[in-house]
Amino acid sequence: MTAALLPSHAELERAARILAVRSRREVSSAFAGGYRSAFRGGGVEFEESRPYVPGDDVRHLDWNVLARTGTPYVKRFREERDQTVLLALDVSRSMAVGSGGRSKAALAAHAAALLAGAATRAGDRIGLAHFGAALEVDLEPERNADRLFPLVRRLAAVAAAPSGVTDLAAALRELGAALTRRAVVVVLSDFRDDALLRERTTSPVRLALLRLARRHDVVAAAIEDPREVELPSAGALVVADPERGGARAVLRTDAATRARFAAAAAERRRSLERTLRNAGADVVWLRTDRDPLRALARFFEHRPVRRTPP
Repeated sequence: MTAALLPSHAELERAARILAVRSRREVSSAFAGGYRSAFRGGGVEFEESRPYVPGDDVRHLDWNVLARTGTPYVKRFREERDQTVLLALDVSRSMAVGSGGRSKAALAAHAAALLAGAATRAGDRIGLAHFGAALEVDLEPERNADRLFPLVRRLAAVAAAPSGVTDLAAALRELGAALTRRAVVVVLSDFRDDALLRERTTSPVRLALLRLARRHDVVAAAIEDPREVELPSAGALVVADPERGGARAVLRTDAATRARFAAAAAERRRSLERTLRNAGADVVWLRTDRDPLRALARFFEHRPVRRTPP
C-alpha cells in the first residue's frame, strides 16, 4: 500500500468519531449485561445482609445474625470485577478484503469498539494491541472510562491501513509474554495463516495458542467475507494472494467451480473452528455483511462460563 492511499488525519478523526458514537449507542444495558455474564470477574465479595423474604435461597442465610437476633437475614454478594481484557486486532494485508462496503479490518474495529464499550461499563481493565508479522501493544490494560475514545481512535487508525503478512505464532507468543496477569484475550482475525491448519498438531501456531489458552481466557473472533464463502457468478475472476502477491490466476466462476469453492470454504471453516476449540479458545464468527452486535450478543448469551483455574 502506498502512502498516497493512506487516510488523512482528518479522515481518521472522522472515522474514529463515527465509530465511537455508533458503539456507544449500540452498547445498551442488555448488551453490557450479556458481556458481564459471559466474562465474569474473579470471584464474589460480601456486600450486606438484609431481611429474609420468601423465595430467597436458604443457602445464603446469615446464621450469625439469626443466632444474635432471632430474625432470619440473607447475605448479599457482589461480583468482583478485577478483570483484564486485551483486544488483539489482526491488521495484515488479508484483512483489507471486503466485498460488502467495509473491509474485514473495519468490521474487526467495530466489534472491538463494542467489546471495549461493554468492558468499560463493566469496570474491567481494557487494553489494545494489533499484529501482522509482529505484535504491537497500543494501549496497556487500564481501568479508565476516559480512555475509551483514545482506544477507538487507535482502532480506527490501525484498521484503516492493513499491510504485511500474518504470523499468528509470533503474535500469540508475544501476547503471552506481554500479559503479566490472567486476562480475557480476544483475537480478532481472519486466521489466514496456513500454519494453523497443518495436520501436525505440534505446529508453532497451535502450540502458541495452546500455551496462551492455558493461562488466559481466549476468544477467537473469526472474521470472514461473503466472497470467501461463496463465489459470485461473474465469468472469469483474477485472483491472487493478498499478503504475498506473486502470480495471479484466472478463476472461471461456472456452477461446478462455485460448488467446489463453497465446499472447500465450508470444510476450511469447520477445520478452523475445530482447531481453535481444541487449542482451548472459544469461537465467535463475524461477517463483513452482518451486524457484529447481534453475533456478539448471541455469543454472550450462549457462552459457557469458564472457570478460572486455581
